Amino acid sequence: MNRIKRLPFLILLLCVTTSSYSQSLDSLKLALKSAKHDTIRCNILNELSETAPDEEWPKFNAELKVLCEKHLKGVDPDKEKYSPEERFYLRHLASALNNEGFLADQHGQTEKTLELYKKSLKIRENLKEKRAIANSLNNLGNVYEDLGDIPKALEYLHKSMKLQEETKDRRGQSYSLNNLATIYGDLGDKNKALEYYQKALQIQEEIKDKLGAAYSLSNIGYFYNKAGEIDKALEYYLRSLKIKEEIDDKYGIAYSYNNIGIIYKEKGDLKTALEYYNKSLMLREEIGEKNGIAAVLNHIAEIKLKMGEIAEAKKLGEQSLKLSKEVGYPDEIQDISKNLCEIYLKDGNYKGAYEMQVLFKLMSDSVNNENTKKASIQKSFQYEYDKKVAADSVKVAEEHKLFDAQIKQERTQRTALYVGIGLIGIFSLFMYNRFRVTRKQKNIIESQKAEVDKQRELADSRRIIAEEQRHVIQEKQKEILDSIHYASRIQKALLTSEEYISKHFPAEYFIFYQPKDIVSGDFYWALNHHNKFFIATSDCTGHGVPGAFMSLLNINFLNENVIERRIENPALILDEQKKSIIKALNPKGNENSKDGMDSVLCSYDLKNMKLNFAAANNPLWLVRPSAGSGTAELIEYKADKMAVGKGEENAKDFTLQTIDLQKGDIIYTFTDGYADQFGGPKGKKFLYKQFHSILLENHHLPMNEQKGILEKRINEWMGETEQIDDLLVIGVRI
Repeated sequence: MNRIKRLPFLILLLCVTTSSYSQSLDSLKLALKSAKHDTIRCNILNELSETAPDEEWPKFNAELKVLCEKHLKGVDPDKEKYSPEERFYLRHLASALNNEGFLADQHGQTEKTLELYKKSLKIRENLKEKRAIANSLNNLGNVYEDLGDIPKALEYLHKSMKLQEETKDRRGQSYSLNNLATIYGDLGDKNKALEYYQKALQIQEEIKDKLGAAYSLSNIGYFYNKAGEIDKALEYYLRSLKIKEEIDDKYGIAYSYNNIGIIYKEKGDLKTALEYYNKSLMLREEIGEKNGIAAVLNHIAEIKLKMGEIAEAKKLGEQSLKLSKEVGYPDEIQDISKNLCEIYLKDGNYKGAYEMQVLFKLMSDSVNNENTKKASIQKSFQYEYDKKVAADSVKVAEEHKLFDAQIKQERTQRTALYVGIGLIGIFSLFMYNRFRVTRKQKNIIESQKAEVDKQRELADSRRIIAEEQRHVIQEKQKEILDSIHYASRIQKALLTSEEYISKHFPAEYFIFYQPKDIVSGDFYWALNHHNKFFIATSDCTGHGVPGAFMSLLNINFLNENVIERRIENPALILDEQKKSIIKALNPKGNENSKDGMDSVLCSYDLKNMKLNFAAANNPLWLVRPSAGSGTAELIEYKADKMAVGKGEENAKDFTLQTIDLQKGDIIYTFTDGYADQFGGPKGKKFLYKQFHSILLENHHLPMNEQKGILEKRINEWMGETEQIDDLLVIGVRI
């Protein structure tokens, strides 16, 4: 069974819908009762788990899991080879665990969801069933995407996509495209998101996957709604709803009703919006989906508030908050608390409004924090919230005391005023002229007071505006820094890990990598492929965020050229890399772009002691120890004087160079940042001559000690001087 994880805002399920659906279901139930062998029961239970309605399939799935576990009792799940019977029951157990994980996710049980999906994935990996593995990876990717761990989500989804391409699983590819599109949308790459949604829809229409097409249409509608094109969004939502009604997908119909309700609310047609929200609520209560019930109750409460039905809005909002706290989704609690704050203000419940404002701020911080995980929110949210409310209650009590004192003082003043007015009335006949003077003075004073109040209000207004502007600037600065730090994590995730290099490359090495900024234009890349080990030492145009984008682009092209196109000649790889960069950055060919990279791409064949390499602008240095003398010489292999990118000077092909390696040879590749760094007593460049001397003086030391010396020398050289470029040096001892 392939019940696919719910996407943000939408879900993807597989269901069966034919004209004989009810008859087929009844036939399966009768066959289950009369089945005498457990393998037959297993197959029937699996089919019922696939085809039964939402209110029935969990029961059949639980029965399937118990039956499989009975037959697998005492079987080592990690052994290398299984009997046909063991494989049969393991395959069905993996499906049952996957389905149970889907059900846990629907009920907001994130930790349980991850545990069940990972158990299912482990069994499928042991069975080496690629399509099933891809399905589990897809589900896990979506859970991590909900938790905000985007690098891990992308890792799982790309692994899933690769397996689906290998097995030609077009349906699976369409789901992965949909899920990746959602992540790209969250990252702000709207064009990429729409492109992936449309690719997914095209595949689903070609393979006649009605349900998949329905959800792709919903996703595209959501995309246009976010872009402000609500008429276009409504068109896609209605197309999606029509398909879901044809296949009787209650879960999906409920979401479509909700989405259409949102559109009509934005159009200002509250009556029609309320009709669709109520339809959605009925279906969600029928299938028991707590998070969806909470969301639609909040929408209805908002409509009731707009209609002036405060009591009903308050009742619905409080029901929504209770359900959302049970599920533990911060974004839903954030929306509901914001709504309830406004409702309480309208109702005159200022304490409740204040508490909802506190809750809204707490949830806003949680949603905006990239490192916040959904599982920890579910455990800690109630404690933190209660503690915050308790503290605020003390503060409110103190404010009430101060308020009561002020009221008492005002009553005393009011009494004194009434007495004064009485005396004036008594003596008014005797002091008529004096009273006229007093009244005139009073009018002058009141006029002056009104003017003062007006000026004070104006000053307060300006102060509030200034505070809001300062807050916006701070928030924008934080968003920018958060985005750059997030980009850094993505870049680090794409750099080849030293664990991978150590595992696949039987040579002593070091990598000295010190970016100038949070993200870097320098990058290294390594791959073990066809008994050769490739290492690239590269410097993209620029540094910081622009350089980082170029590095991600080049890593992608290196993987594509070596893994997918199977090119093994380093010179040809750089030629293809150059074409890919030009095509990506200048598709129309009418711009004089200088973007590209300097790079040394090495292909080590340690079995035959050969090194093939190609160099763009940066050279390769070989330090070869002299036999028995303890000295060594440094041999420089010149680079082609052109970058991997566009430009008249880059029109030639790259040159393939070959070195016959000897035991003890040390290969050094590097970018220009180390030699170009300013510092020292006179603020001059470090230069290649000094770099050259360090390597020769310390070539006999272990590679990790050489790395430490390089790092220490350059940092001492810089001192208080700002680092001007990214630093990357790689050393390999044969």
